[in-house]
Amino acid sequence: MAIDFTPLIGIIEQYSYGAVCLAMVFEGMCLPIPSELVLGFAGYMVYKGVFSFPAAVFAGWLGSMLGSLFIYFVARQGGRRFLYRFCGIIRLSPVYVDRMGEAFIRYGPQIIIPWRQLPIVRTKISIAAGLLNMRLTTFTLLTALGIGIWCTLAVGLGLFFGPHWQTLIDIFSELGYLVIALWVIIAVIIGIYWNICFKRKKEAPR
Repeated sequence: MAIDFTPLIGIIEQYSYGAVCLAMVFEGMCLPIPSELVLGFAGYMVYKGVFSFPAAVFAGWLGSMLGSLFIYFVARQGGRRFLYRFCGIIRLSPVYVDRMGEAFIRYGPQIIIPWRQLPIVRTKISIAAGLLNMRLTTFTLLTALGIGIWCTLAVGLGLFFGPHWQTLIDIFSELGYLVIALWVIIAVIIGIYWNICFKRKKEAPR
């Protein structure tokens, strides 16, 4: 059953950047709130001259960072017991977490950046990072960069489409798996390149 997000749009219209930030907090906590809707509409508000582009991006970025850090700490402290108990709420299976863990091991933590651009699954990476006890500074820096790229892109697309900003949602709904496949390929390429450069630097004579 499809969820009607019309009330959310009304809240953003009424409460401005604060509503964008709060919605993205929940999105960062892996709750089923599509960030392409929140940020796409924020981009439309920029198109109308109600929002400024930098403020809209920052509101989305701040909210997503707060939500991501929260779920990271919860996963780190609660472990798999937390996952097994609440996986139904966040729509995440233990098998999927294992796959994300394998991606971390194979390509390194830098995979967070391209993973954050994936539709549907972008926020789940915070749980895997917490369960694997990733260093907080590494997680924070890479997550901040990945979220910054996504928020800028999504608000920019909302601004570009203007009155037709909902096209952004249709694109990610209809082409979601294609976008996922494309970004996975990019992530693999970045991971391989990063590992090659790291190994060369490590093996280089001092």
